[in-house]
Order: sequence, then C-alpha cells, then structure tokens
Amino acid sequence: MISLLKVAASELEHTRRIADKVVSVADMDSTHAEARRMLERGEIVLERGEGELPVTVITADYLSNALVRFGRQWITAPGRSLSATFVSVIPETIADDEMVNGWLAMIAELSLLDALEGAIDDCGARPFDDECGFQLKWPNDLYCHGLKLGGTVAEVMPLHGDPDRRALVFSAGLNLFMPADHLPTAQATSLQMNVGPLPPVDALRDLIIARYVESMRSRLEAFIAAPLVQAGRLRAEMRHVCWMMGRTVDAQLIDGSAVHGEVIALNDDASISVRTGDGAVRALLASEVGLLQ
Repeated sequence: MISLLKVAASELEHTRRIADKVVSVADMDSTHAEARRMLERGEIVLERGEGELPVTVITADYLSNALVRFGRQWITAPGRSLSATFVSVIPETIADDEMVNGWLAMIAELSLLDALEGAIDDCGARPFDDECGFQLKWPNDLYCHGLKLGGTVAEVMPLHGDPDRRALVFSAGLNLFMPADHLPTAQATSLQMNVGPLPPVDALRDLIIARYVESMRSRLEAFIAAPLVQAGRLRAEMRHVCWMMGRTVDAQLIDGSAVHGEVIALNDDASISVRTGDGAVRALLASEVGLLQ
C-alpha cells in the first residue's frame, strides 16, 4: 500500500525558470532510472549558453523502486518526501581523472546542503533547537542531529556519439514532512521535526529543487574551469561540515572485506583515511565502500 495521501505532480514554478528542462510526475519507479532512459532516448538537454551548464530535472511525488547506492532502497511517501534527479554534462577529462573525479559525489552532497539551507532561509523557517545543524556523512548522506535526513547518489554515464563529454547524474532524496512514526528507521529524521514553520510541500519542494539547480550549476562550472583548485576548496569546505571526522566507523567494502577504525582525514582525492586498531592507516574511496556505519 502506498499511502492514503493523494499522489500528485508538483508544478515547480521557480525550478522551471532556472532549469533547462523539468519532468514532474505523480509517480514512477525511479527518477535516477528515468534519467538513464531519457539519456538513451536523447531527451536530456545537453547544450546551454556558452560557458553555462544545462540542467535537466526529473522529479516525482512517489517512487516505487527508488534504488540508491549498491541496490539499497530509498523510502518515499506521497506528499511527505522529496525525490529528484539532476542531469548535466562534464568533460571526459574530468570524469575519468581519478585525482579529481571523487569530488563529484561531494558536489552532489554540498549542493543538497546549499539547497536545503537556502530554501529554509527563503521561507523564513528557523530550527527548533539552536544547536540544530546539518552535516554531511561521507560519501552521500545528509544528517541532522546525527540522524539521516536525506542522501544523494552521483553517477557518470556515457553520452552516445559524444566521446569528449559524459553525462553527470545527481539524485537527491529528503524526508520533509514525515512524523517520527512514519520514518523508515530509528536512525532517520525529517525536516518538519527540526525546522519550522514550513510552507506546503509543493512550495517547499520547488524552493529546494530550484536552489539545487543553482548550486549544482555554479559548483560544476567552477570545478570544470579549475578542477585542482576547486578540489582543494571543496576539501576545506567539506572538513567543516563532515560528520565523519574523528568518528569510529565500520566500513563494508564491495570486495567483501571490512574496515573498522577512526576517520582521521579527508584526502586530496576525496577519499577518507581510517586508522585501524593496529595503528595502520587505510584510505577508502567512495567507489569501494558498500556500507558505512
């Protein structure tokens, strides 16, 4: 059963003025999967003004199969969640450069943080707790008071017939108006539990998605222009909002092994360094971590 709430598409008036294309529907399987299909059908906007990046937005009120990293599922609820995918393009030289391409996932996270904080300011809301602050759990979650508020997925995909560029797909999900008894786990939280007063869900979604388009475009344009310089700036920015620093974590790697230890650094290539119990230091890339607790 989905919900007793009515499933409906959002109008997204602000977003339509900023994005190059907007697809907003009541429900679908996955906005991320739809981005792949639209790329295959040639329905993603790939050009904009000179020096400006195009952004296509795909969003739905309810997703029936919102798979995130490594097949895990993101739970959505009609009228209570935000689920959106953003598609742009980047040069192949950046997409394939292992020295800098790890920062693309961090840009996806930082853009969500920008969007949420900007939307909260736009609607005049305030945290209920003065100590409330949003932090990013490397490599793809947004936290509030140590609980998961939302998350992102970043994926680079080929562009058929265009070997010099790649499609960059960011997906974002947020728990907006979920009360505590509707949250999927005890480790989750929602915006309404931490911030208020909030506008109706359609207006709030529009503010957040529009802000995400602005942040994503601005950050990516700067990154493309000077990837090494921006990588250094992103590292400094992430260190201030990184929930992981100094914490003991359990990392399940996709090769079946595990790493347990304290996070001691965020590195130049966007990996983290973990000091294990025997004193050894292990660098972990986002691409090799299946689950981090």
